[in-house]
Amino acid sequence: MIARTPKTIRDTAGGERPALATRASASGPTVSTPARRRGRPKRSEGEATRRPAVASKPHPNFPLTPHRNGQFCKKIRGQIYYFGSVKDPDAALRTYHKHCQALHSGQISEVKRDDEFTVRDLANRFLEAAEARKEAGELTARTFADYFRDCERLIKFFGRNRAVESITRDDLKKLRAYLARGVKPQTLNGRVGVTRSILKFAYDEELIEKPIRFGKDLKRPDKRVLRRSQAESGRTHFLAGEIRTLLEAAPPQLQGMILLGINCGLGNKDIAKLPANCLDLEHGWIDYPRPKTGVERRCPLWPETVKAIRAVVGHGSLQQAGRRPESQGLLFVTRQGHPFVRSEPKVSAAGHPYVVEHDAIATKLKRIMDRKGIAIPGLGFYGLRRSFETIGAETGNQVAVNHIMGHVPASSDMGAVYRQHVAESALRQVTDHVREWLFGKTGTGGRRQK
Repeated sequence: MIARTPKTIRDTAGGERPALATRASASGPTVSTPARRRGRPKRSEGEATRRPAVASKPHPNFPLTPHRNGQFCKKIRGQIYYFGSVKDPDAALRTYHKHCQALHSGQISEVKRDDEFTVRDLANRFLEAAEARKEAGELTARTFADYFRDCERLIKFFGRNRAVESITRDDLKKLRAYLARGVKPQTLNGRVGVTRSILKFAYDEELIEKPIRFGKDLKRPDKRVLRRSQAESGRTHFLAGEIRTLLEAAPPQLQGMILLGINCGLGNKDIAKLPANCLDLEHGWIDYPRPKTGVERRCPLWPETVKAIRAVVGHGSLQQAGRRPESQGLLFVTRQGHPFVRSEPKVSAAGHPYVVEHDAIATKLKRIMDRKGIAIPGLGFYGLRRSFETIGAETGNQVAVNHIMGHVPASSDMGAVYRQHVAESALRQVTDHVREWLFGKTGTGGRRQK
């Protein structure tokens, strides 16, 4: 027969704690209280805080110990194992007797209970939901492959049969240290974000009864740490002289791409997916929602950009013959008829998904950069977009810069909610300033920027 747990009394804060033992005295029974630590001021009743109560053993000889996470556990060969909920001591004891010999002998290192939701179960359910989003076009194959690796990493740390509800704050501290091994703060920031999403998924989908509280145990790196790491990584934007050097050495197609990158802040994938019908070369405008975010954006084109694009069109790049189905209607295509940037999903021999990225824009630009001596680690085509943001912001018209860049406004930006359009004059102010930075004041004898 299972002994009942001690009765509880409510403290002044409204919580519950085990009833304290009493002792007899001449004036009647009194409650014994632990001696205060020397030098520590006595707390008032209103400010007293107590940790959650821990369930007791059903009887003194019960071989398992109740843990604050609501599970019965036991330390075996230096490792703590969990065997079931404190609400069902008999089931936990049966699980322990089933595995105790193998655990004590070292034959197994994990305990699997049929009634528990394990880390492997969580990974499978999370990936099932992610795959459904991928099939619906809401998730890229690259992101799904990243999620798969994050789930693998979680299983490797906890073990596939670890109960999700048994994860403690100490486990989260160790998990964060594990995720941080050998990676930069930016990578850790991404790993922590996805890991938190996976663990939160368990509660949101009602797979566990209580949410896993992250607190400060599984937090992202501080912003100052991220800024310091980014500063240490070196320059990631182009100087005006470097861009002019690249334009002089680039073939017609790449020259048009470079100009679109610095004129409109387009990245590699933006240019690779650019439909020709988004361009109005006669009036010098581009209306092109950003593929990544779907945010509308509009940008005036420089005369140099229009001229370069007309040269691309004149070379017959818009001919549909020989194109792949996925490249129909695009402005830029490779000689083989592919988009310049494409992702090729694959599956390894072990059944793990991964993606092979083909970025002909980055490859072509890197060759010219190496030939011209512009060899800066981490600097690539996307540096043109960073240069546009940096120089365009000098105008003080961040609204126009954000519109051209296709940035998603912050949820707290009520101005973006009510703003219906950005004036053409404001957009021209930004692009004219960037053009002057790049080429100088043409026709006025102004000095070119370096």
